Amino acid sequence: MRFHVLGLATGLSTLVSCDAFLSVSPASSASRTQLKSSLDDDELSKLIGKRSQIKRKKKEELPKEEDFLEKLDTDNIDMDNLPEFQTKRVKREPKKKEEDEESKAPVSNEPTYVDYFADYEDENEFHIPNRMGISTRAWGDVNAGFVPSGKLKKQQLREGKFVPGDLQVAYNDLMNAGILLYESSPEYGSAMASKQLSAEDILSRCISEYQDSDAIPLIVGTYPNKMWQRGAKGVTNALSNSCDRISAIDVYQIKNLGWLPSAGLVKGMTEAVVDLGTVNYVGVKNVSPVRLRRMVSKFDKEGIQVTTNAFDFSLTNRKNEKWIQSCKTLGVIPLITDPLGGGLASGQYTASNPSGGIAGASAKFPFSTLEKLQPLHSVLETVAERVKTRVTRELRDLKERSRGRYGPEPKINTDITTTQIALNYVVAKGGVPLAEVNSPKQAEEVLGCLGWVLNDEEVSMLDAAAELCK
Repeated sequence: MRFHVLGLATGLSTLVSCDAFLSVSPASSASRTQLKSSLDDDELSKLIGKRSQIKRKKKEELPKEEDFLEKLDTDNIDMDNLPEFQTKRVKREPKKKEEDEESKAPVSNEPTYVDYFADYEDENEFHIPNRMGISTRAWGDVNAGFVPSGKLKKQQLREGKFVPGDLQVAYNDLMNAGILLYESSPEYGSAMASKQLSAEDILSRCISEYQDSDAIPLIVGTYPNKMWQRGAKGVTNALSNSCDRISAIDVYQIKNLGWLPSAGLVKGMTEAVVDLGTVNYVGVKNVSPVRLRRMVSKFDKEGIQVTTNAFDFSLTNRKNEKWIQSCKTLGVIPLITDPLGGGLASGQYTASNPSGGIAGASAKFPFSTLEKLQPLHSVLETVAERVKTRVTRELRDLKERSRGRYGPEPKINTDITTTQIALNYVVAKGGVPLAEVNSPKQAEEVLGCLGWVLNDEEVSMLDAAAELCK
């Protein structure tokens, strides 16, 4: 029994002590919190006091205004000649940009375009880059699809219409790629001359608005040579008028020589080249080999070389092929007008496509003519596929061969068309085709001719097909 009482007493004492502890704990916690708060306040007061002392000390260390004036020697200061007080900010010069540094770098004489015929053995000193030129025959000609102003509708675009803006874009693309030769005449677009929209006017505007100064166009002008203008004065006056529209003409060619006396024409051209210096070279147009030889002889006596002879030639009109060889023999460059045969030689107009893909257009050629040319058009497509395969295979080698020799790395077309085959056929025969370009799309197709040529086998295939269609 005593054991139980003792255990009970012990348990009660334990409970009492625990209650006492619990009753004291809140008071102790509050006192500790109050003590900590008082300590924080003391530290903050000390910091504030220390900062006030630092500020007071700095003010005491600063010199007083009276002391500064006493030390200032005002007797030796010229008060009338004191410098003006500047309140404006100093102008800072901007840092030189990288473009300024590049502009100071030496300018390279290398052209920005690629001339794939830079090593071509030219007929004379007049070099034509890439052996390709452009005819402006349709520029300003309303009957050929020219629209003076406004925005073309979709139907007009499908009909092949074009505006001056299209010609400017096409010109820029051609010049950038290295096609620099442009043939023009006062007769081209003459109906729009009063509105300054003739071919010569448009060409002049394209030249002035073209921004790249590295590429300079080569202009071939034409003397109409009317019956009443066959004298020397007629030549110089017509040339002077063309130069007023186009700043510079490189070659001035005489048209319609025929068998009439040419002494006045020779004299006029001699005055233009030697005395006036308004043109650099002399050319002729549609002159047969016999007549060409005589003209070359006459100009040689004046110390002038006949530079060019322009005439028609294409896959569908090969009757003047001997003229090309005659030109080369005499050192004359053969300029080929109508190298696409009006669309027959390029395969634009075929028996299966008599309208040429032009919306609303009627058949331009009789069906009998188109049917007769079917073998040639079939071979054109075959050769285009062969060239595409060959050029794709040889492209890497062509790039390596051209890199570092002709300027920037060439971009060679591999999507070969029948139009490009027809143009390069003329090049393979030794002529310089003057392709008609009236839109950026046509310019792009002409540019696709650059960087590749037809081989002998492909030329033979085309010759055989053209012979079969006679």
